[in-house]
Amino acid sequence: MSRIRKTNQQKILLEQDVRIFRTSDLAVLWETENKNTLWTTIRRYIQRRILYKIHKGLYSTMPLEKLNKFELGCAISGQLSYVSAETVLQNSGIIMQNLTQITIFGKKKKQFEINGISYLCRHLNNKYLLNREGIEDGQQFSMAIPERAMADMLYINSQYFFDNELSINKNKLTSITKEVGYQC
Repeated sequence: MSRIRKTNQQKILLEQDVRIFRTSDLAVLWETENKNTLWTTIRRYIQRRILYKIHKGLYSTMPLEKLNKFELGCAISGQLSYVSAETVLQNSGIIMQNLTQITIFGKKKKQFEINGISYLCRHLNNKYLLNREGIEDGQQFSMAIPERAMADMLYINSQYFFDNELSINKNKLTSITKEVGYQC
């Protein structure tokens, strides 16, 4: 009987669209209230390579090398976090600097490196994180559109220099800035 349940746990886990789980997610998914049972199952799944440990309390159903770098950064940075600022602006051709780290906005400021990739998570007040205007929320991670990334950048550094402002829709930038509340 318990073997069937464990098989069902594995099936439930692998059928999910999400690839990264927190310990609390696994407890809910497997309907496990006993923490000892939960930790034992997680440990065994790691040994059998069904789960891969990313960070304390954070696990993936695939090896780190196969995870999207933005998905990984947002998962570690917490709920509501999203890729923005220099990363989006460089990818959009608005700034020409060669970046050495991925910029994310989240609840806590932190710098970390996972799998050889450097991340900078900048603190953003919850009222701005909760306002999803100009943020594309995907299944695995969220990313700002260029106008939101520029608004975020100007909010944290009003003197920031942009190499190519021509590709930005100024009306959209103004609208997002007001909607998010960066401008009084």
